[in-house]
Amino acid sequence: MNTTTQTEKLLLVNAVEDANDAQLDAVWAILKYREIGIYRKVASISEVLNLNFDEVVADLPSDEEGRILDHKTRHLIHDALMTQVDHSE
Repeated sequence: MNTTTQTEKLLLVNAVEDANDAQLDAVWAILKYREIGIYRKVASISEVLNLNFDEVVADLPSDEEGRILDHKTRHLIHDALMTQVDHSE
């Protein structure tokens, strides 16, 4: 189980903070698309943000069996995106 503390920023959060407007739009679209699960969303977002997928997955909240936690991960990405919206206004 990932034990990253709240003071440590996740790789994905850092990448969202550094993303350009087009990348942010793409991440929003991927996050809101309901036809794919969190694993494919993370894979797609990793591609858009030019991140190593395996490193991103290793950094995300997961259960004892290594599965990405859907609810926590979606909220983590959403919160990072909302931070960028707040900074752009």
